[in-house]
Amino acid sequence: MHYGAEGVLACRQCTRPQVDDLPMLMTERRRFDRFPIPNPIRTSVGASPAYVVDASISGIGVMQHVEAPPVGTTCKLMFESDFGPITLECEVARSAVKDGTVQTGLRIVAADDESDSRLRMLVMELAIPLAPKPTGH
Repeated sequence: MHYGAEGVLACRQCTRPQVDDLPMLMTERRRFDRFPIPNPIRTSVGASPAYVVDASISGIGVMQHVEAPPVGTTCKLMFESDFGPITLECEVARSAVKDGTVQTGLRIVAADDESDSRLRMLVMELAIPLAPKPTGH
């Protein structure tokens, strides 16, 4: 019987449902979706070369071959996009080693108006890929 005398759930199996909370926490941690960049863009984190591998309007994912700065460290990220140069002030949010590379998540803390606009255009292009162009008559 699942309920006790007071109508309260009393079954020990039911009070401990086997729910995997980790995937939900991982997907809901970010306020905005990140979109992969098909051709990673060369940049640097501090003095170390890196590649921008995904982007959102609030964060950037980079891949590098050296240890990332500690979490909480701020850095300036500059890279060229199809829309022009983008300069962002970022904070290291997380870092993990995977398959011999360091994958670092950067939270954007500041951007000038032009860079913000260009980043938004880049993310929009990644989110909504252009339809195939029609061929001639």
